Amino acid sequence: MKKSNIKNNLLLIGKVLLSAGLITWLLNGADFDAIWMTVKTANTAYLIAAFCMFYIGYLVIALRWQSLLRAQNIHASLSYLLESFTIAMLFNNLLPSTIGGDAYRMYDIWKIGGNKSQSFSIILIDRCFGMFALVCYGFVAAILAEEVREAIPGLVIYLGGILVAMLVFMWMVFGSGAGILDWFLNLNVRLLSLPQRIITKLTSGLTLFRGRGGVLVRALLLSFVLQLNVIIHFIIITYALNIDVPWAGMFIIIPLATLVMLLPVSINGVGVREAIFIFFFALYGVMAESAIAFAWVALAMLLAQGVIGGIVFILRRRKPGNNSHNSLGDTAPTDHSAGKNNAGRVDPEKTK
Repeated sequence: MKKSNIKNNLLLIGKVLLSAGLITWLLNGADFDAIWMTVKTANTAYLIAAFCMFYIGYLVIALRWQSLLRAQNIHASLSYLLESFTIAMLFNNLLPSTIGGDAYRMYDIWKIGGNKSQSFSIILIDRCFGMFALVCYGFVAAILAEEVREAIPGLVIYLGGILVAMLVFMWMVFGSGAGILDWFLNLNVRLLSLPQRIITKLTSGLTLFRGRGGVLVRALLLSFVLQLNVIIHFIIITYALNIDVPWAGMFIIIPLATLVMLLPVSINGVGVREAIFIFFFALYGVMAESAIAFAWVALAMLLAQGVIGGIVFILRRRKPGNNSHNSLGDTAPTDHSAGKNNAGRVDPEKTK
């Protein structure tokens, strides 16, 4: 067995053990009847409304993604991007990480003519915009939410630092800061050759975003709409479960919970998710059982999205013209019979 396979297996085992350990510890002494009663008495109308918020988010993500693709002269219809993201939710749930869906989205970009560098850079920028908006909401809420500030000293400074780092990143990608990066990469210093090669490889696909201020503004606006939708989704779940947490509290809890759950330390956030909500909800006098019920309802909705993504994946493969080479693991982009755009890339809008 290769060393890389051994390492991956050990990491997977570690994640499983951590998730299992956290769940065992958190549920030790928990009142399962109280958890079940919280879920059983949930307001069905609110739960349906919360679930529907996913699809508003999908549309916003597709619009933002489409804008970033066009900036690199890659054209795709909203329906194609919506399908892709819906299927990505399947891989987010199926694989033991939260980035499996990103890999599938990169693959879909490659299928319509984007190279590996473009595929990576577009998804990276897409992710960064989403995180920037989420951290912005958390930063403002942290200033307003005294309970959370007292529980996590230095939180405002920490979130502010993340925002500054993200602003610098966007300045270097879209603005005049790119000149500083070019200056560093062109330095003829032997000791810098390795980091220069690494940075060049990571940023090679970002150069086409330079000077695209309109793309930056549009993507940022859509990102703020998207993350507002995410936070409202969770607020609706608190209403459904009759959990009393103020809106200001949710605007800091959800960004922080999302940031923590992105860390690849457990199986899709299992165990970590419950611990986060127990900790934060306790600041507002919410019992651990209610926080666990909240976490499990949120997880159940994500799993349901994965099931829907699986159905879309099957239907997509069965569409006329989608042969076996059109599934994950292709060795060459699909050559549709429709016309191509000016850059020679396949235009899915003409294939629909």
